[in-house]
Amino acid sequence: MTQSTSTKTLRIAKVPFLNCAPFFYGMNSTERLELNEFIPREFAAKTDSDELIAGPMPFVDYLRRQDQFERLGHFGIATRGRAHSTILFSQIPIRQLDGQDIYISPQTSTTVCMLRLILEDRYRLENINYSRANREGARSQLLIGDEAIRFQAADKTYPYEFDMGFEWWMWQHTPAIFAVWVVRKDLDADDKKRIESHVAKSLAVNTGRFAEIAEQYAKDLPMTAEAIERYLSSFVYRFGPQEIEGMERFEALLKKRDLLSWDPV
Repeated sequence: MTQSTSTKTLRIAKVPFLNCAPFFYGMNSTERLELNEFIPREFAAKTDSDELIAGPMPFVDYLRRQDQFERLGHFGIATRGRAHSTILFSQIPIRQLDGQDIYISPQTSTTVCMLRLILEDRYRLENINYSRANREGARSQLLIGDEAIRFQAADKTYPYEFDMGFEWWMWQHTPAIFAVWVVRKDLDADDKKRIESHVAKSLAVNTGRFAEIAEQYAKDLPMTAEAIERYLSSFVYRFGPQEIEGMERFEALLKKRDLLSWDPV
């Protein structure tokens, strides 16, 4: 049954990462649309018990919740090469990680699955312990988003950095898919169109003002405005045939390895 929302405020998850700024910069809550800040993995968890209607959801979490959610338009977060903020920081070369512990940021649900596929299927590494709990003493750690950007700027102890977007591109030759915009399936069709139109307009406007966005974010991040502008320009925000192929390839590999039900502890 379609959910009627004619008088209900639509709660949208706003992800406070730099790479989501093209969707959210200048977007404010209105009488009908309420923005709520959540890191990506938190948004997915909230959908099980909260009234969040839409937002950019980690791709793996979307695959796990397709009974509840559908894609909103063609919006998402992907790269055709380096992502610059989905990074495995390591004290040893990637081919020496066999048998090692890797700390996994609590913020990630998609990139950690991508990492496991890359290490185990591309590099043929086994016996790796992926842990969200054991950061102290870990010789490698996977960080994403603004956390990765800040860590990279301050780090002096991890000489090796492996960009998951680049590793995926070199292995699969398809875009790396990190998130897709989703909306609840049972939402009224008019409300779905309203949200899609809101997101489309915001993205269209912000695509033309990356320089302005970069100047604002440079006040809080250890990056120059020029570097931020290049960073924003490295992502794909509206998916085309290549991104669709990347989604299908990623999903097939996840299902083959039975990783849709896996999550490190």
